Amino acid sequence: PAGRTHSYVAAGPLVKSSSRGVESSRQVLRRISSYLLRSTIIMSSCSVIPVPALADNYMYLIIDRHSNEAAAVDPVDIGAIQKAASEHNATITTILTTHNHWDHSGGNIKLTKALSTIDRVYGGVGDDVPAVTHEVKDGDSFSIGKTQVKVLFTPCHTPGHVCYYVDGHHVFTGDTMFISGCGNFNTGTPSQMVEAFDKLLALPDFTKVWAGHEYTAKNCAFACYADSNNAELKQRLTWAEEQGSLHTGGKGTIPSTIAMEKKCNPFARIDHLSMMEFCGECANDRSERMRLVRKGKDDWGRR
Repeated sequence: PAGRTHSYVAAGPLVKSSSRGVESSRQVLRRISSYLLRSTIIMSSCSVIPVPALADNYMYLIIDRHSNEAAAVDPVDIGAIQKAASEHNATITTILTTHNHWDHSGGNIKLTKALSTIDRVYGGVGDDVPAVTHEVKDGDSFSIGKTQVKVLFTPCHTPGHVCYYVDGHHVFTGDTMFISGCGNFNTGTPSQMVEAFDKLLALPDFTKVWAGHEYTAKNCAFACYADSNNAELKQRLTWAEEQGSLHTGGKGTIPSTIAMEKKCNPFARIDHLSMMEFCGECANDRSERMRLVRKGKDDWGRR
């Protein structure tokens, strides 16, 4: 889990023998999968610390393991983010802003004034992010210590919304992709959200998804309504309700993974037969399906 320190040991030989004989092929495959997973974790150059804010927002610290430099993602509560940095002996040098809404960018100016170590504030081109020093577009890249960051331009929720793909292992999705949900389109279009989801869903399945809000239980409840034959969704709803929110003393539901969103996010499943049936007769138009799933969520929420 994020925020905890783990130690990993070498996986050992890939085939073992014992008094019961040589391992079966299934056992070997299971241990190879475990080895690859642990290798992936070991190769990560950063750690991610989720920090709850306001009623349901998530801020994050991305800490480079080599330098202890840190980036603060959407640090609306500057006291809480500074406390987290201090607890992890990290120095905040960078702010990553997903979009300009006050509950994500409202701490930028105060934090840059409070910490002289901050010399970079990133935000999307045309999003008018407070205190921005570097406006970024799709495909731009930079580093935090030795941790590499790539920008995914995902306008829709706001005109310059961006997601940050970090170290090949993590993506910070702001208010574009939630766990089992997506953000409001606001002044954007359904086709923009389709394009944004296509970019995110093209990332490796193991990529951890760090969303901007704790909306998972409600999102899963709608998802079960829209995709009613999805047994995995029902399990996820039960799990989300049991997890609760970090904001109220629960365990929280972050992170997800790209693989899990492909299974349990109705906005990521607009090309699946079950969601096509939910949308009705517009089966050949992906943007219209995205619009209708969003409308379905809005109408469901007003019941």
